[in-house]
Amino acid sequence: MFYIKINGSLDEYCIRRVKRLFKDTNPQEIILFLWRNNSCAVIGRNQNPWKECNVRLLQKHDIPLIRRKSGGGTVFHDIGNTNYTLIMPRIDFTRKHTAELVVRALTTRLDIPAYVTERHDIAVNGLKISLIYLIMRRAYHHGTMLIDTDLDRIKRYLNVERQNLITKGVESFPSPVTNLCNYSSTVSHESFCEAVKDYFTEYYRDYVNHGSNKSATTVDEEFISNIPKTWEWVYGQTPDFTHKFEKEFEWSHVKALFESKNGIITAITLTPSNIKYHNLINALEDSFEGRKYGDEKDIDNALNDVRVSEQLSGSNIGGTSISTSEMQRVVNDIGKWIKESS
Repeated sequence: MFYIKINGSLDEYCIRRVKRLFKDTNPQEIILFLWRNNSCAVIGRNQNPWKECNVRLLQKHDIPLIRRKSGGGTVFHDIGNTNYTLIMPRIDFTRKHTAELVVRALTTRLDIPAYVTERHDIAVNGLKISLIYLIMRRAYHHGTMLIDTDLDRIKRYLNVERQNLITKGVESFPSPVTNLCNYSSTVSHESFCEAVKDYFTEYYRDYVNHGSNKSATTVDEEFISNIPKTWEWVYGQTPDFTHKFEKEFEWSHVKALFESKNGIITAITLTPSNIKYHNLINALEDSFEGRKYGDEKDIDNALNDVRVSEQLSGSNIGGTSISTSEMQRVVNDIGKWIKESS
């Protein structure tokens, strides 16, 4: 059995380096990986970031948004949250059993009255303290344990109301959560890691006695280096979705319908109630197509392309002309609205 314990503040991308453990270890070995990291929002492989997170607020506060290579729902990590990953032979794995092992560590080592829910998460008094997700060819079980995390930040960054954003991706099922520190005055990242490590060692003693590596392994910064953090992975893997929204401006009421594939706008329909702006709206639709959804730089580029186009020399529909200043106002209003809504 391998025990890999991280006591520092590391980037969540370190989890991707677990692939090295898949490659370099016997498929019959069991690996327990305990770690934590600085603030970040983490979505599942098949989720929509704009549906799950306040992307704009995360960007404003320089908090990374990360897409796992596995499934599951969205979580917010900070230094008050400890992550545990168990890799084991798939034939021996069930989500419930693994969650029960963590619960036993909490109840027997830390005297915390935790239990496993019907969804195989871990809770205390009806409030979740741990979310569990992901399985691969070797059973790969990952969970988060809320020890002393900032729950207000979870609400701030993960609570979004976008009922009109319809996605083919997997949606999270939010539940009330709490911290372990509310049930133990002595619990910490270190004590939780020791409790889980000790209990797992006892439970899997045969693996420890016969495994190829009997000692703990510490993961350092080199272990997580050279890992790409690209738009193509975080946003470009987003399943197809549509997003509808509308707004009343002084100059017209406008409805918007965005269609997106892999995070790219494939079609956009802007419908103003005032036909006077039809030509300008068509120019905006054409300019947004093919741009990155929700990307402020791409939004600005789309607006600038329209501003410098021949449309800004004036438009005429039914004998009604639109001045350059009026067009600029409409373009600015549309741009601000799309940034706020996406």
